[in-house]
Amino acid sequence: MNDIKGTVLKFTNTIAKTSGELIKSTKLSINLASEEEKLKNLYTEIGKKVHEIYIYGGALGAAFDEHIKLVEAQRDKISELKNRIDAVKGTKTCVKCGRTMDRAAEFCPKCGQRSADAPYSAEPEALGEPAAEPPAGNQTAEAGPPVKVCALCGKENENNAKFCFHCGRVL
Repeated sequence: MNDIKGTVLKFTNTIAKTSGELIKSTKLSINLASEEEKLKNLYTEIGKKVHEIYIYGGALGAAFDEHIKLVEAQRDKISELKNRIDAVKGTKTCVKCGRTMDRAAEFCPKCGQRSADAPYSAEPEALGEPAAEPPAGNQTAEAGPPVKVCALCGKENENNAKFCFHCGRVL
């Protein structure tokens, strides 16, 4: 009976020791992964700074020139893919704030930036055209999601829009 007790006690001590080592090892592995991620972020920041130097006309030598060309080619591919996705969805992306908007929008409803592909046109009143009368309450009477109507051009905008997608006026 004492042999069984001794064996069980020895087995229990071995399990406790192994469990403690496993917990300690897991904690160290988590800390290691965290520190490696910090190092990766530092490398990324260095790369961004080098790229900024090249964007503003600087150079760091031939060793970096080829890498910068590869970065620019990759950025072009990413931009092209984003444009193709936008075309499929019927949207475009604001060059200033990055918000996705309807392809027909001439101004970003979030920041008011004129769309790069929007034709330049003067405000309707400057052309001698009267501004459309917005409905009372600045929302449409139709069923569906509420919208804001621009007081200048009369176009309906998303309810959360800060700027008119058509004329760029603050809503």
